[in-house]
Amino acid sequence: MKRIVLLLLAAAALTSCRKLHSPGVTITTVNNGGQSVNTVEVDYPGGSYGFGSLPPGGSHVRWVKVTGNGPLRIDFINSTGEHQAKPLSLQSGDSGAVVLHIQNDGSVSFEDNRGKK
Repeated sequence: MKRIVLLLLAAAALTSCRKLHSPGVTITTVNNGGQSVNTVEVDYPGGSYGFGSLPPGGSHVRWVKVTGNGPLRIDFINSTGEHQAKPLSLQSGDSGAVVLHIQNDGSVSFEDNRGKK
């Protein structure tokens, strides 16, 4: 009986800890082109981050906390020049994942795997 009570308490604690998870979005940037992209900057409502380069087929992953409403923007340089894209909008409290696919021509497509509110 004592074991059952301890198991129930442990299960309740784990369930409540899961609710403490802070909402955020995992942004994965994938270079689908046949050339490197450089000077990559990602801006989102509440912040930004950047990284130097991404080789063909390479990816970069970053978790961010979205604190406002607005566009997700990516800027980068490849052999065809400077590019900027605003593929989707984010909202405060968003949670889930977004995958940005950089194409050879400098365009950006995306997969939106955020949970619905």
